[in-house]
Amino acid sequence: MPLTDAAVRALRHADQVIHEADRADVFAVYDACRAAAGAIAQVDDFYVALIRESDRQISYPYLFSNGRYLEGGTLTYGPRGVVGWVVASRKPYRFADDEGALLNRGVRFGDGDFSADAVVVPMVTEEGVVGLLGALSDTPASLGDEVVSALTWLAGLVQDRILAVSPRRGLNLGMVYPELDDTGRAGALMAVNHAATTLTELAAEIDELRQTLAQHDGESPVVERLSSFSRRCFEVQATIVTRLGMRPEHGGPGQAGPDPLDGLSPRERAVVALVTGPEGDPGNAGIAEALNIGTATVKTHMASVLAKLGLTHRSELRWLVLGRPRTETRDG
Repeated sequence: MPLTDAAVRALRHADQVIHEADRADVFAVYDACRAAAGAIAQVDDFYVALIRESDRQISYPYLFSNGRYLEGGTLTYGPRGVVGWVVASRKPYRFADDEGALLNRGVRFGDGDFSADAVVVPMVTEEGVVGLLGALSDTPASLGDEVVSALTWLAGLVQDRILAVSPRRGLNLGMVYPELDDTGRAGALMAVNHAATTLTELAAEIDELRQTLAQHDGESPVVERLSSFSRRCFEVQATIVTRLGMRPEHGGPGQAGPDPLDGLSPRERAVVALVTGPEGDPGNAGIAEALNIGTATVKTHMASVLAKLGLTHRSELRWLVLGRPRTETRDG
């Protein structure tokens, strides 16, 4: 449907803000989308979610409700709620389609009350649904066709931006947040949820201090700085949950996750086994000798493996398969 001039202006402004933001600033991307949605309709709650269909994991790097940022995190979604429906159908969900029946089966956030209207649109790739944008309102019948079109456009914008800064570009979260490398009982998901909780608590303490100072000093530069620090907590939280939400998850001891190599041929799996073996990557010549094939064939298999797994370099295979730091290879 044609968009109103106001909607076009809101989407163009979001596009400009996102274009000018730092490539690693995912929070600015999400915030711009929320602001655009709020300029088009009465949006009381807004969220960005990342989906992994393989294990029904949903990560919330951005939650905004009634004027406040909320704690993000990761959990498992059920097959019969709105998330399961959108993932299965790959279509936008509208409150008006079922009077909120699917929506109200899910977990509520913010004030915990039922929303009176909602739109949830998917981010879709050839492999399936990789994320959601959700807009909810306390006002009945406030999110119409224009909001569906606008959110769908924004979802494409987010998808393009987030895929462009996916973990394969080399972010080493473990260097700054060593708890994320935990492969014991807690696992990476519990670690990132703990980090999100800590950041939320820190933001609340900063906001409390800001309010106390504001009562005495008004809108001083210190009060303004405290406001920026509180926002920064949610920016860091958004980045962490985004990175973990887009990263293939591997269970700890005794927790067998989905095999990331399921889509490879037996020969391709043999190549991967040699690259990730205990002796390290033997290089193309070593693989060719071990499998009794030519080096040109090795390169063909390797190119196919990287394409199927969505990787850019063979050194990432060890990280994907074994969950270990990436190592250098002996040759290309």
